Amino acid sequence: MSGTEPSGIRSLAGALHPWRRRLLGIVIAWGVIALFTGLIGLRPDVPRLAVALVASAAILWYAIDHFGSHQLVVWPLTDSELSTGNRGNDYQVTNLAARLEGANARPEGRPELVHHLHTRLSEIIRERLHAKHGLAVDEEAARDVMPAELWEFLETQPPPDLYRPDRLDQILRRIEQW
Repeated sequence: MSGTEPSGIRSLAGALHPWRRRLLGIVIAWGVIALFTGLIGLRPDVPRLAVALVASAAILWYAIDHFGSHQLVVWPLTDSELSTGNRGNDYQVTNLAARLEGANARPEGRPELVHHLHTRLSEIIRERLHAKHGLAVDEEAARDVMPAELWEFLETQPPPDLYRPDRLDQILRRIEQW
């Protein structure tokens, strides 16, 4: 049993390593406040003080981590009047990019990714149909004004290799050209 303890301590220390400064800061603040309140003649309730400090720090750390800067993603627009060249910070785009990157390496999650891509691309095609022609997909004239490849994409099951860049690029280019 003693052979597993150093490994367990090392793994705990490794898990807490990024939090080292935060934990040290909370312990120092706790000690200073307890010492200061004792020096001015008050009786500090040390356990409650520790709980209050940890709760306050957790809320503060959550806000800092949540609203802090994240990896920026460039999302170019095709419409020239809307394209400002600003960098985006869309977590959905970042998440999708990571899922697409991992889909080639790992087979798990591919069907869900293909379904997600098919759903999103279908929404884009429907929005483009409505914006360009004022039609919904279930109207009879929609099939006449829509390119055959896009109509087929909407009406059939998604191809299982939709996550591959070359396959995804084909459908995206066809949507842009329409």
